[in-house]
Amino acid sequence: MFLTDAWNSDAPFNPESRLLRRFLLGNATFSTLTGTICLVDAATLTQAFGIPDPTLLPSLGLQLLLFATAIIWIATRQNISTRLSWVIIALDIGWVASSVALLPFVAGMLTSAGITAIILVALGVASFAGGQIAGVRRLSRPGG
Repeated sequence: MFLTDAWNSDAPFNPESRLLRRFLLGNATFSTLTGTICLVDAATLTQAFGIPDPTLLPSLGLQLLLFATAIIWIATRQNISTRLSWVIIALDIGWVASSVALLPFVAGMLTSAGITAIILVALGVASFAGGQIAGVRRLSRPGG
């Protein structure tokens, strides 16, 4: 299945998977954009956010691009694996929980832009996790 097929309404798959596919693809897009920004603009962002380690953002960018690739693979299967979808959801929830847990420890070293970035990204990831949960539930219900 092509990427556009996974998004389109008339693609040859269970219509109940549409919500999950779209949230997964949104997550992959968000991860790709964030990862690319971390790679392309690492030096500027490292300074603007007050990050002490200049290798943090480039390595995070690569990990996000790998994550996005995995999500795209899951979302474009004819039959979406709910087990793999739950893995993505768990990773998203882990990201949000880690961001919240990390803030008290890094607030003194990061700039307000860095703190804001952590919060905004965590909110975005939480939104995708919520939509993916709804999508898995829709797909998992009888007849779905």
